[in-house]
Order: sequence, then structure tokens, then C-alpha cells
Amino acid sequence: MAEGDVEERQLKRTVLVEERTAIWCPSCAEIDPELAIVAKSHGTRTAIVGLHVDDAFENEASLARIEYQKMTDNSTYGTPTFFVDGVKTAEGYDAWNDVQQRILSQENSRGAPEELAMVVMDDEVQIPTPEYGQITLMVVEHDKEVPAGVDNPGEDVRDRVLVGMKVIDSNGNVSEYGNLQLPELWSLIMIHEPVEGGSPYGVVEISNIQDEEDSSNELLIIVAFCILLGGLVVFIPEKKSLNSEEE
Repeated sequence: MAEGDVEERQLKRTVLVEERTAIWCPSCAEIDPELAIVAKSHGTRTAIVGLHVDDAFENEASLARIEYQKMTDNSTYGTPTFFVDGVKTAEGYDAWNDVQQRILSQENSRGAPEELAMVVMDDEVQIPTPEYGQITLMVVEHDKEVPAGVDNPGEDVRDRVLVGMKVIDSNGNVSEYGNLQLPELWSLIMIHEPVEGGSPYGVVEISNIQDEEDSSNELLIIVAFCILLGGLVVFIPEKKSLNSEEE
């Protein structure tokens, strides 16, 4: 987003996919890069976020979110474990087929969300106070660099890491966790959900990565058009006058 731009996003029927993960986890190191591809291919259908535990990325936001999940499922788990719309769905590297089925099921069953919007201007984010339930704002960092010297069987960066979270309930009570300042590459996920845990009523995501991709696509279109135009100029024949006096 350019400085001074204002963007408003209404809640959608987007499906929330939360992965409990860790830097040191070999299976996570294999599957996490693929999730970035999945997120791009699914577009607004899904919002994917990584909750890091027991590693250098663990923070107040990820721990608070796990406590929220425990209100409906307090069972033990390994990494990676996927929660789709608040329900523990699958565990392990081969979990994605089950996750995909749950996504499709939720897409077909979820009703229209309330007309609630997230407003982003520069680095300021405004979220509404709901009439019921709570609004949860997740600050997600892309390409977060893994600190040197830690046990890391994977890449030097991790994608879609939850770094901050803000919660507002229907009484206007506000709770904040982790770092709410926007990193260089970010996504914001707004969730309208029950206070006591469970499936969201509506979810929406906005990202400055999409803005950069859109700008790159526009540039490619312009370049392609210029190449095409140049080709047309080459093949346009020189105009010949039918009036011999003009020659």
C-alpha cells in the first residue's frame, strides 16, 4: 500500500487454517514452504497462519492463541498440527489431504458473515467492536529470518509467522499480545469468532505482499504491451500516397 492509501476489507467466508509448528521440526521444515504456495493458490479462500511453539519464534501471541484453542480441544499434539476453523483436523507431514477436505466442508457450510470491516491506513489498523463474540486481529510476518545458531533443518526464513494479536470483545474489552507493529512483509487476518472458542463466523485477510505482486504484474503487462507495440511498429508498412503531387 502506498503512503496515505486507505483500504477497507469486509469479513468474508474465508477459512482459517492455523498450523502449530516449530523451527526445529523436520516435518515442519518440509511442509512450511509448501504452505506459502497453497496460500497463493487458494487466494481469499483461506487464511493460513503459523503458531510457533518451543522455538525462537514463540511469543505471547502464539501462546495466547493456543490457549484459545484449548477451550475446545485440550488434547496433546505434535508438530505440525493443523486447526481448520478452530477444529483440530490433522497432524504430521501427510496431513494436507485431511486439511483440504475440511476446507471444502467449511466453505460449503458457512453462512454469510456479519458486515464488519477492517480498515488499514499506512501502519494504522482499525478493527470494529462486535455485537457478539470477539474480533481477533492477527499480525502475520512473511519471510521471517531464523536466528543464527538455532536447530534448523529447513530454510533460513519462515513464512506466515504469527507475531502479534489484538482481541476486542462485545463489551469493548481489549487484549494485546506480542508485537502489533507491522513488519516489512505482512498479512493482517481479522476473525469474528466465539469468545469461548470454536469455528469463526467470518474471516478476512489483507497483505502488502499482494500489493507488491499486483504492482509486478502491472509492470509485466506494460512491458508486454510495449514489446507488442514495438512489434506492430516494425510490421506496419510505410504509408504510400495516392497523390503524385505529394511525392
